[in-house]
Amino acid sequence: MNSIKQSIFGLMIIGGLASCKTDRKESAKVNALKVTVQQVIPVDKVSLSQFSGKVKADDKLVLSTKAIGQIEKVLVDKGERVKKGQLLLQIRSKDILSKKSAAEASLKEAKSALKNTQKDHERIQRLYEKGSATQKELDDISTASEAGEARVESIDQSIIELNELLTYANLKSPIDGFVSKKFVNEGTMATPGSPLLALESLDRLIIEINVPEFEIGLFAEGDPVNIEIDAIDEKSMIGKVDRIIASSAFSGAQYQVQILLKDGYKALKPGMFARVSLLKNTESKTVVPREALVHKGQLSGLYTVNQQGEAMLRWLRLGKEYPDGIEVLSGLRSGEQFILSSESKLTDGAKVEITKSI
Repeated sequence: MNSIKQSIFGLMIIGGLASCKTDRKESAKVNALKVTVQQVIPVDKVSLSQFSGKVKADDKLVLSTKAIGQIEKVLVDKGERVKKGQLLLQIRSKDILSKKSAAEASLKEAKSALKNTQKDHERIQRLYEKGSATQKELDDISTASEAGEARVESIDQSIIELNELLTYANLKSPIDGFVSKKFVNEGTMATPGSPLLALESLDRLIIEINVPEFEIGLFAEGDPVNIEIDAIDEKSMIGKVDRIIASSAFSGAQYQVQILLKDGYKALKPGMFARVSLLKNTESKTVVPREALVHKGQLSGLYTVNQQGEAMLRWLRLGKEYPDGIEVLSGLRSGEQFILSSESKLTDGAKVEITKSI
């Protein structure tokens, strides 16, 4: 009888233990945080190399003059847009005009004298052929005719030079663009070769960037680049590598690369700051969404799920940022799963239940 009672009591204990174990499992399942996980799949990314530079006009001119004189009028200001052929500046040219008038009068006189000499030459030539004039008379009139022609030619050349001086006295714009610098004001004396105005064209804009020696090998003429300029609404633009200056004489071990902008970006102006990204070289990278990351001080990581269904915090070494996430350099392997989101705040070792897998 006692043995029967003991057996019944033992079965009751075993049943109670089994019931408690089931209750604990159910309780743990109820308390587990529901999470969404994502599998690590490497993706191809374009390797971005970014450099800073400034927008510049590719066509720059410094205007000077060959004339000497006082500047009478400056018709433009710094920053003003100008058209090709527009009058920009006038130098007092009364002396040149006076010399031109005198030269024109001398030319008229010289041409009249030459005409008479040529008539005499024709007359003596006929007399010589009839034996009525000597060789010396013919030679003398031929020399006089040649001298008259030389004088006319010389005065003609003087007038051409004076006309050229007048063009320098009335300075016109050779391009469509704007005045980037004004070196003189009205009343200033102009001398040959001295700078008067600096012009820049808006027809062809470039961006100049300085590239370190160890990165210059990334560039080749014709390479496409992405351009970002904060000063205008259209921040993202496309350009191409136009020239690579094969000299590091600009600043230390820096090489200059010129980026040509495509047509159509009318809001651009010289002097604007630009960021240039070289779109080159596709690499396989592990990229995770920003929302999956947790940060503690300078450390960054994310949660994975272990075989016991627990959240495990994994510290990572991060790399470049992309629009769709951040590159993971180490700490996460291809094929692993990480927690993308959870119903509430995660802690290391917390029980989790995967409700969705991406």
